[in-house]
Amino acid sequence: MNILKRAAISALAAITAGTFGIHAFAYEDITVKLEAFTSKTMDIVNFSTVKPVQIDSCTYVPARTLAEAAGMEVQWDQSTQTALITLYADAYSEKPIERYASELIDKIGGYGLDLQPDSITAALKLYDTNAVIRYNFTDTEGDVVAIGKTIKMDSAAELVNDAALMIPLRNSMELFGLDVSWNQDDMTARISIPEDVFVPSGLSIIANHAPAEQKTEIKHSSGLDGIPTMDYDEYLASLVKGAYTEQVVEENSPVDTNPQHGAYIGRFKITHYCPCSVCNGGWGPYTAWAGEIIPNQTIAVDSSLIGKLTWVYIDGYGLRRAEDCGGGIKGYHIDVAVSSHEEALSKGVVYKDVYYAE
Repeated sequence: MNILKRAAISALAAITAGTFGIHAFAYEDITVKLEAFTSKTMDIVNFSTVKPVQIDSCTYVPARTLAEAAGMEVQWDQSTQTALITLYADAYSEKPIERYASELIDKIGGYGLDLQPDSITAALKLYDTNAVIRYNFTDTEGDVVAIGKTIKMDSAAELVNDAALMIPLRNSMELFGLDVSWNQDDMTARISIPEDVFVPSGLSIIANHAPAEQKTEIKHSSGLDGIPTMDYDEYLASLVKGAYTEQVVEENSPVDTNPQHGAYIGRFKITHYCPCSVCNGGWGPYTAWAGEIIPNQTIAVDSSLIGKLTWVYIDGYGLRRAEDCGGGIKGYHIDVAVSSHEEALSKGVVYKDVYYAE
């Protein structure tokens, strides 16, 4: 690098110091190459407006630009300050990256459940080095079941001037199992699809990312990555009774038939609801058989399988009482009452072992 260029970079660093709120950074002529992601050729990412930067040897790139070039999508969850980068799986796609995603998610399987693969999502919370990778499936009722884990990254997502979302290049791409190489001499990153597809270790069924009041695609706006609005009411209207929670059943885990739990009934799909009109319709705070809903006690069941007012033990939840029913609660499906709509929405679809209480 010549003296004039070094001087220019030093001047820019002085002007922009503190933009991220952590360390001064220097702009470099950073090139990012994608090897056969959306076609059979090598593509160079065009950072036309918001340029990559380096902070303490970590390369940051604008999330929207990188994701779109790599055949992915980015959404912004305003309530949790989280960027959601999604790669869709399609075994018959013309895009190599989507065929790769299909191969990877197929190897993960459905953990003994009847699930169809859908996509891979990385959740990067602003200023938080803990990212969550989720391999998303849909069950027979169309609900999302996520298998994944939390991964500690070296760097966190950042904002430039409170508008442009920047993500660590290597960490964010490695979340998807992609290979990333870096040449410091010419400041070039090369991202490629691995020849051998490996399933990460330590996966379990986890909570899906909570739906937010404003979760929107990150689009280009005023020269930066702006965040437009989105109609959330339409999303709420599409919700069926029950929502999301956490699943801790490991792959091929044996059924816990510990007799202290009582007689084993089976493995149930667990959803969640609250006393609001969205979750419980015209019933509001009332159950079908026992007066008002009692959060963390009341459950809705199919009475042909679990009798009215029967106490059961749900693995990971404890004792619950069958006090309610619902049109969408059929067979091996239990809706667990919680305190608020926010809590119901913050939890994901679960499959748990259920026993009659002694």
